[in-house]
Amino acid sequence: MIRSFGFLLSGNACAAAILLLRMVVVSRLISLEDFGIGTSLVLALAMIEMLTALGFQQQIVNAPKGDDADFHSALHGVALIRGVIGAAALFLLAPLLARAFGVLQLTWAFQLISVVPLLQGAMHLDVYRQTRHHKYRAAIWIALLPPLGSLAALLPLSRMFDDFRIMLFAVLVHMALGTLMSHAVAKRPYRLRFDRTIMVQSMQFGWPLMASGAVMFLVFNGERAIVGRLLGLEALALFSMAVSLTLTPSLVLMRSTMSLFLPRLSASTARQEFRAQAITTIQSHIVLAAGMVMAVNLLGGSFVHHVLGDKYRAVLPLLTLLTAVQALRVVKGGCAIVALGEGYRKTELLTDLLRITFLPLAAWGVLQGASLPHVVHIAGLGEAAGLMIALLWMHRVQRVPLRSLALPLICMVAVLAWAVFTQGQPMGVRAAGFGLLLAGLAMVLPDVCRITFTKGAPDGMDPKAIQHR
Repeated sequence: MIRSFGFLLSGNACAAAILLLRMVVVSRLISLEDFGIGTSLVLALAMIEMLTALGFQQQIVNAPKGDDADFHSALHGVALIRGVIGAAALFLLAPLLARAFGVLQLTWAFQLISVVPLLQGAMHLDVYRQTRHHKYRAAIWIALLPPLGSLAALLPLSRMFDDFRIMLFAVLVHMALGTLMSHAVAKRPYRLRFDRTIMVQSMQFGWPLMASGAVMFLVFNGERAIVGRLLGLEALALFSMAVSLTLTPSLVLMRSTMSLFLPRLSASTARQEFRAQAITTIQSHIVLAAGMVMAVNLLGGSFVHHVLGDKYRAVLPLLTLLTAVQALRVVKGGCAIVALGEGYRKTELLTDLLRITFLPLAAWGVLQGASLPHVVHIAGLGEAAGLMIALLWMHRVQRVPLRSLALPLICMVAVLAWAVFTQGQPMGVRAAGFGLLLAGLAMVLPDVCRITFTKGAPDGMDPKAIQHR
């Protein structure tokens, strides 16, 4: 198991590092205001992508006919229709979005980026079939080569432009290469057909994910939208940089753990086996979240100082707070994977709905003159509330005992507290404290150690179908 996870994590981490490097290079090439404009374009794209998410990976991984070629070709039809609808929506909304960010003269840029949903609609979905059988090589290639190509494109782009257009065209190159790579690594020919029955089934499966996508857009980007709308593009650039530095590692972890743990949970037919897998899943997320907090807190300051430069020095106070927020979300993501393993697709939606109820409070705070750290404090309260609800759901509905999670959760909270309350302390003191806390966390994680170091751990090669619940 550790070998599979190491392969996934290293691949996704490399892809995230490339994207982070691209962001850093772009931030050095353009002004804060132009970086804010580029961020507003990415926010618009993320909104459409999340609002139209149908969960093709989950459908193929968990469906009983996930290996069927006809099923894949019908899903290609669904994906293409989704892309056309998303592109049309983004194109029509472009004037409103440009006006909201105070750049009405750049409506054309918001319209141009609407080509991305079309590109995504033409992707080959065979990579998810390979993931279903724990073959991750194709997924890693798709994760690595497109961002690498967009990074290489920065050189000619920087010679042609000196503003936000560098960021705009880098995103377009990335998405185009992603679609091409999905066809290059596929082991089946691309077939397209429109099957009304499959479309209905896909929508029935995906509508909770679409609703969750709308909520997730607010979860991931709600504070950024508030900052950009109320505080301006330069504040948006600073806040987005801080969010990216903390969100990137958390997304790497959650993407990797989804591919690793979901097939195993779905394959657990016996109740006792499922409970053991569920506990291991949550414990793994706890230790990964704690490790992420330590890494960002110990390395983030030096990264900002030596790589980003004085222009982004204002993000330093936000890094620790945002990392704590993302750590809570990583653990909550583990609960969502456990729920999805038994077909409960609405669980993440419910917890995220609770999370976004804190957004009006953040907006009100900004209007009253609150600083960016106060916005992050409010976001942390929302994530903590969502995590509590997710754990209670897992215990009461899925009958997963929480006793074995108590000590790991306490240790993780101690890690977060140490990170927040020791800001400004010498690096050696902070590192020693993190080391002791992580050592204590390792001592209370016997299930993770057992499955990590035991040979021949079950892989769950034949996931059962997710039932509608």
